Amino acid sequence: MTNKRKQLRQIVNAPVKLSHSVFGEITAVTGDISNTGVFVKIDNKPTLPKGAHIKLQFLSSVYPNVSFNTRVVRVTDEGFGLVFVDYEFGGERYSMKNLKHIWNKEA
Repeated sequence: MTNKRKQLRQIVNAPVKLSHSVFGEITAVTGDISNTGVFVKIDNKPTLPKGAHIKLQFLSSVYPNVSFNTRVVRVTDEGFGLVFVDYEFGGERYSMKNLKHIWNKEA
């Protein structure tokens, strides 16, 4: 099996909060992350189809008030593969390109 991913993934085990109207809020742990998405490992994984949108917050982030709007692109027994769609901060929505620009300015 060949890896078709275009982005390099880093193994990161970070706590996240996931929100969706089907299951409310649950806590999960990331398995890996890239610039475009994240895989989240979930105990007692709820049933969601590919294409469902999930709100994600990194609980141990320097910016815990940033919420990422994600879309399910992969479903496994262990969890969900999510792609970042955009993010919210202070009641406003922004593109992912804007987030990278802000973080690069602060680095």
